[in-house]
Amino acid sequence: SGVITNPITISPGETLRDALELMRKHNISGLVVISGGKLTGMLTNRDLRFVKDRDQKVSSVMTKKLFVAPVGTTAERAEALLHEHRIEKLPLVDRNYHLKGLITTRDIMNKKQYPNACKDKAGRLRVGAAIGAGDAAIERAGELVAAGVDVIALDTAHGHSAS
Repeated sequence: SGVITNPITISPGETLRDALELMRKHNISGLVVISGGKLTGMLTNRDLRFVKDRDQKVSSVMTKKLFVAPVGTTAERAEALLHEHRIEKLPLVDRNYHLKGLITTRDIMNKKQYPNACKDKAGRLRVGAAIGAGDAAIERAGELVAAGVDVIALDTAHGHSAS
């Protein structure tokens, strides 16, 4: 579907330093700002570009006027809204303004560039992992399953040998 169902969020009272660390850690260009469970703003690289004091609160530089769409908005409608309002991130909210998802131009572009990408029902890329045939393989397989891997391949360096 292309909807980020659990976007990374931050509260308005956190510092810009905290925000930058979250963005770096998750390799994202923006954070949704939530207060009391409700959407209150968006903080993106554009907001942070010329800020020198990273100890400021998120609320001091976040974008407060947001264009949003109701949860259930189609990908086509979301793309039109992103283009119309010249924005890169479109929060999806319920009638009480609770954040329910996020659609980004980056996700739409990736969907167009890689239409045959293998994705699950939620639109997330499927993940595969290879394990060896050694003693630790069973334990590692269990850890991979717990982490949410979609497929596990048994890999051996000498699959052609008889012994």
